[in-house]
Amino acid sequence: MPTAPDPRPAQAERAADYMERHPGGVTVPELEAACDLGSATKVLSDMPGMGYVIGRRWRLVPCLFGSEQRRRRVYVLLSRPAPAAQLTLPLGD
Repeated sequence: MPTAPDPRPAQAERAADYMERHPGGVTVPELEAACDLGSATKVLSDMPGMGYVIGRRWRLVPCLFGSEQRRRRVYVLLSRPAPAAQLTLPLGD
């Protein structure tokens, strides 16, 4: 039995929750492993269009044998979308 597709807004919400818990930044492999996104890069590229503000930074990580370090791209959640404003309905008195 096929399952319903996971909508992109739900994926973005999971990614934002994870990034919020890791303010130092998260890598794409970390997001993919923790959030079951399918494609973390697609989710990250769609998030600004949904109102999320994502920052990109660099973090030094040890190389394979730990004798050197290299830069690794990390993503940081800067803000979430503002909740929609409640519309007032002109109801008769």
